[in-house]
Formats: sequence, C-alpha cells, structure tokens
Amino acid sequence: MSVVTHDEKIVQIITSSSLEPRLLETFEKIGITGYTAFNVRGNGDSGIQDSHIDADTNILLMIVTNPESYERLMEALNKYKRRGQHLMVFSMNTEVLS
Repeated sequence: MSVVTHDEKIVQIITSSSLEPRLLETFEKIGITGYTAFNVRGNGDSGIQDSHIDADTNILLMIVTNPESYERLMEALNKYKRRGQHLMVFSMNTEVLS
C-alpha cells in the first residue's frame, strides 16, 4: 500500500484579531475556504502581546492552499503590509495526506 500526498503551501499569519474579518473576506475572494485560527501570545518586534486586553489579542491564522491561490494570497497580504497593517507571514512547502 502506498501513501499518496499532494504538494501544497502552508501560510501562517500572526496579526491582530481586529484584522480577522477583513482577512477572511480576502481569503473568500481568492477562493480559500478553509483556515484554522488560534489566539496567541508572545514577545517580538511589537513587544509583549499577552491578550490581557481584547483589542490587543493576537491571532494565528493557518491556511493550506495550492500554489496558484498561494500567489494571490501573498500578493493580497503584501497589500495589507504596504498599508501599514501589522502582520507577520510565514510560508512553507508542505505535503498533505488526503
């Protein structure tokens, strides 16, 4: 028995929870229908983010997508960055077992 996997891209976005609704609209326009969201805390360039104030809550959005949608997603996320939105974006190649 052989295992069949598919090459995909995984994108992880750390941003303010207040940006989540706009990002989800962007995902929908691109055709990305699935994502996972986590509340996160940590320390980095913006200082300590500890979720003590709801307005300051950081989230991590994870998306697994095909290479075509990945390109459109990265272009859209870059527009958010150019507008001064605070987001940290990581992406990697991944294999998906389906």
